[in-house]
Amino acid sequence: MGHGAYGTARLHPETSPLRFNYDDNYFNHPYQGMPEDGYTAIIENILKHDRIEVRLGTSFEAVAEEFDHVFYTGPIDRYFGFRLGRLGYRTLDFERIEDEGDHQGTAVINYCDQSVPFTRISEHKHFAPWEADKFSRTVCFKEYSRLAGEQDIPYYPIRQVHEKRMLESYIELARTEKKISFLGRLGTYRYLDMDVTISEALAACDRIDQLVAAGEAIPVFFVDPT
Repeated sequence: MGHGAYGTARLHPETSPLRFNYDDNYFNHPYQGMPEDGYTAIIENILKHDRIEVRLGTSFEAVAEEFDHVFYTGPIDRYFGFRLGRLGYRTLDFERIEDEGDHQGTAVINYCDQSVPFTRISEHKHFAPWEADKFSRTVCFKEYSRLAGEQDIPYYPIRQVHEKRMLESYIELARTEKKISFLGRLGTYRYLDMDVTISEALAACDRIDQLVAAGEAIPVFFVDPT
């Protein structure tokens, strides 16, 4: 399966495609690609602006300044100090593999059998085919999925009955806030692929420009999280 599956054959069976042909892509999108210089270069260029200040090693809770508006992309339950409970997530543990030459011959192979403890192996040089033959060695990562604890990085929202009920309560709480918008996978507690995340962010930017120009309020949510 192509990049973007994120172990979905095991974690998200309701969204995993079934193939009855020889198309080995995960998505059905007619055009798929990777940035030639990688995503790091894209983000660096986005942040390379005189009016953007980047603070590393700083939690949102540690920021004391007052802002005209906050665009929050962290976990929505964390913003409210988990006062209504913690939303459920799954997280990942990574095992690094170094090998000579080619390890598996493709960017991602998913392992869906219950007896296999990891969900997939990613071999990174195959994400950029124009670089695959440049290196005599290769680096891969095995991904192990498990329930996220309080100190873990939240990757995948579970969104079952209990979580959906709690999410609705957090949404009601969020709609009472002023000068803040919740965006992204964590801010809206939705499973989003990268292309959808970027598309929603660009659409939000266009909407913000329109609202600011018209002197209107910026919404708490640009997309209904439910």
